[in-house]
Amino acid sequence: MTDPDPGVLEGTLIRREHRRLAVLHQTYPGWHITHDALLNRWTAIRRAPLTQREQTAGVKYMITQLSPETLGSALADQVELAHTYRRTWP
Repeated sequence: MTDPDPGVLEGTLIRREHRRLAVLHQTYPGWHITHDALLNRWTAIRRAPLTQREQTAGVKYMITQLSPETLGSALADQVELAHTYRRTWP
């Protein structure tokens, strides 16, 4: 049996990362999300600036994680925090 061509494996990995990035973009449109393959960092920057009240509530402007799963989880927490914050503050 021969080893697979490294270019084929690399292409598969790149396509998987692009799909994960596309899912995060679709799920969290209020965030600009990027993946740095060299550093293996997934970063989300909020599109809207934070208000003082949002900062006080703990809403973050930028989040960096090592995987798309942990970034998605962190963004879900931010969405929940922002939703709760809007509900509890007039």
